Amino acid sequence: MSPARQADPDLDRFIEEITVDCYNEDEQLTAFENAFYDADFPCPGTVIGEDVEVLSVSMSNRRQELIATCRRGGRRHELALLDITVQADPTTSRLLALIAAGSAIKAETAS
Repeated sequence: MSPARQADPDLDRFIEEITVDCYNEDEQLTAFENAFYDADFPCPGTVIGEDVEVLSVSMSNRRQELIATCRRGGRRHELALLDITVQADPTTSRLLALIAAGSAIKAETAS
């Protein structure tokens, strides 16, 4: 395990709860997308120093990652969820931590 991700038994249990019936990465991604249905949107966020309103999180067929639909200045934008700093309620923050942890694990196994 890299120093970037320390063991967190609670986080690991939550990941297991979400992905318990998943057989591959596509199903895991869908499971995380479904977990965001319980999130409290809209919520504030920041992308490269600019304030946005995060409206929802979903999966994109074009990219194998979770996408946040954001609004800024009356326009909607789709951005990679991990590219946004989200100021969210505890449930949503926990889900975001899971996504970041899963991304760190993927990066570890790829190297």
